[in-house]
Amino acid sequence: MQGIKFYSENDMAYGWEMEKIVERVNTNAIESNWSITDLLDFYNILKYINIERFRNYIVQETSIDIETYIQKIKQKIGRFVGHQGIEFVNLYGEIDYDYTDDFLEVFENYKLYKRIDINNFKQFLERKDVHIYSILKFKRLTEYYDKAVKDILLSDPRNAEVILSKYLKEDQLYLPPSMTESDKLNLIDLYIDSELVDINELRKIINFPTNKGLIISDKIRLHAKRKAKEEEEKIFKNGVGIESGVNITYLNDQDEAVLYSMDGRTADIKFSRKWIEENVDYPTLWNNFIYLFGFVDENMRLELDSKKSQSSALESVIRSQADHLYFQSSSFRLKEMLSNAEIYSYANELDAIGIRLEEMIEWFFNVYLKEEFSIDNFVVKMPSSEATYFEKCRTILPEIDRIFKQYNTLTEDGMIDQELIQMSSSSFKIKDIRSFNKKKYVYSLSDWYKKASYLLFSDQSGIFYLPNKKGKKYNNFFNLISTEKLTRDDFHENQLIRMQWLFENNLICESNKGNIEFVDRMVIIVLKELYYKEVMSYWNYPKDIQILIDELSRRGLVDFETGLFSRNEQDYLDYYLNKSKFTNGHDIRNKYLHGTNTNDEKQYEIDYYLILKLFVIIVIKINDDLCIKENNAQQDSK
Repeated sequence: MQGIKFYSENDMAYGWEMEKIVERVNTNAIESNWSITDLLDFYNILKYINIERFRNYIVQETSIDIETYIQKIKQKIGRFVGHQGIEFVNLYGEIDYDYTDDFLEVFENYKLYKRIDINNFKQFLERKDVHIYSILKFKRLTEYYDKAVKDILLSDPRNAEVILSKYLKEDQLYLPPSMTESDKLNLIDLYIDSELVDINELRKIINFPTNKGLIISDKIRLHAKRKAKEEEEKIFKNGVGIESGVNITYLNDQDEAVLYSMDGRTADIKFSRKWIEENVDYPTLWNNFIYLFGFVDENMRLELDSKKSQSSALESVIRSQADHLYFQSSSFRLKEMLSNAEIYSYANELDAIGIRLEEMIEWFFNVYLKEEFSIDNFVVKMPSSEATYFEKCRTILPEIDRIFKQYNTLTEDGMIDQELIQMSSSSFKIKDIRSFNKKKYVYSLSDWYKKASYLLFSDQSGIFYLPNKKGKKYNNFFNLISTEKLTRDDFHENQLIRMQWLFENNLICESNKGNIEFVDRMVIIVLKELYYKEVMSYWNYPKDIQILIDELSRRGLVDFETGLFSRNEQDYLDYYLNKSKFTNGHDIRNKYLHGTNTNDEKQYEIDYYLILKLFVIIVIKINDDLCIKENNAQQDSK
């Protein structure tokens, strides 16, 4: 029989584990002669029994006196450990790797470290199948065997990965008390030049935050940066890297406004120059960013940002996802490549017909807002065409702060008082930019939402793969049920166990014919939007969806936030403008403010068009906010 393993209370494997536990109890396995694997099985059974719903299920299926059974397990574990004594560590070779943590938990909880001296424990640590990382999860072991653990850590430069993991809070780890900061930094520096260096770990060193309890010097960061460049060149020189690219052309004789195609991982996009030249009014030229370039979707949510749903399970594992790093999936990188090429090429196409994108931005704030929304005194000044790119960057960046200050004053006072704005020299955080509209954005982080969205839309849920549908490939349970007419008989027993939650929570049901279908498609639409887009823009949905969202809010299943930008949009702007949240950000604003920019004219040009892209996003979001306000005012007056 397979072993019993406790992962977590909400792990999907609990159904199988419960079956194995019931069988162990009913066959009286506790009375057998135990091996170390039996001990660890029953140690895991105790973990299940400590959770009420599992305890109740075991009692229901076996009719045992649960308290007596618990005592029996503990007594037998104690006798086993007492009998083995100093030989306990030698039993490690008999267990599967998955049970390493359980083995060490028993070692620590039963205080076996007091019976095994440091030399014997160091021999244990030197085994090839023992990783120091596992030991560092246990505080008492790490501290008791301080010198032995420290010696093992410093003996291999690859253990720098463990040091980084500890300080980046990727796992709860403990370090030997005698290990100094100098020891840690020297290990990291040695790791950078080691043969088995990992480029992802180099990126962690380069972007290591300042508030994590370990200060990595600029010299070590630069060392890592140069090494990372070498490693990247090796990858592409050897043909291991996956190249992707963007090819954009503007054609004179193309009737369609835009044509998309993919050649491998290269996006080939053809825009109609004729369409642009025949529609040169500013509103249409602005709309091209929405309908041709797709900077936002139909609900005015930014499409350029990084979304977890757009990365594969493998990519989520191999790419760093620490809170201080902006997650850059391959999908995000391709979108960035595309949007950067679009903003650059479009600005140059407009230049060719005598229109500057900078003039369009000034027109929006100085003319359009007054004519369309009766907003006076909104002042924005863009750099001249004669300025160098360096001068343009230095001139244009303060205008972002000025826009935000004016818009916040407008939302608060209903008017823009330039003299009042000039009283303050402080800058705004992106998250503090206000909106005219309450309930602007909808989010959900409830446990109910997480489980529902995982089961319905994740490609890891395991409930959508059916052997008898081998010829048809579905990415998730939602696609399967939307396409096929299926009954319970089409699914395996273990899939039905996980699907039961969807039945119990009225997300799926059986029709009169026994087919599995969705109970309320509008609820599924809301869940789908939140899963794939991570946010909903409340006022840009039909009334029936808004009513449903309000009901979900009353049930505590979704939350509202009010601001000009959604959380993802805030993160995207922060990623470009500064490093206050993401240490791998572009830091464009601070580079030019504090004079830490490179002395490279080409980089100035690249930065300038990136800044223009941010201006375009800001314009689209302000226009959307004002349109919602206007529309709501008209609805209220009816």
